[in-house]
Amino acid sequence: MTEKKQPDTENVESAERRSFMKKGALATGALALGLGSAGTAAAQDNEVLVYTYDYHPNVPFRVTNALEQSTTVRLLQRPGGGDVPEISQPDEYSGWIIRYNLGGQNAAITTVMFSRTASLSSGDRRRFSGDATIFSSELNLLSTTLRGGGGN
Repeated sequence: MTEKKQPDTENVESAERRSFMKKGALATGALALGLGSAGTAAAQDNEVLVYTYDYHPNVPFRVTNALEQSTTVRLLQRPGGGDVPEISQPDEYSGWIIRYNLGGQNAAITTVMFSRTASLSSGDRRRFSGDATIFSSELNLLSTTLRGGGGN
């Protein structure tokens, strides 16, 4: 009778973890490189930051209100305080509450976005462009540009 060898689960898990981390680092690095090559002066005027899970390109949204500056600063820092490398002065940013129009009475998403350059007012209607890059993996923020509104 031959004895079947069991794989060393600790080594297998460790190898899988290393492989996952390498792939994640490569993907983040590739996306970050795209950010360095993107943009014109006009695009930078409309550059905004949005959380990755709240990025819905080409879906109309309405600016409902501006965030208080202290809230904007707190959201653009590490949990518990402290700057991330990508944002050394979070007080240079403005924040806005936005509401996506997904159709129907109860089909809407409310979230926030940030910018150093965009000038927005309550009631403005916009869309995020289809091009986005990772801005801060630590804060889970994407960088994209604003387009004209349309829709409801």
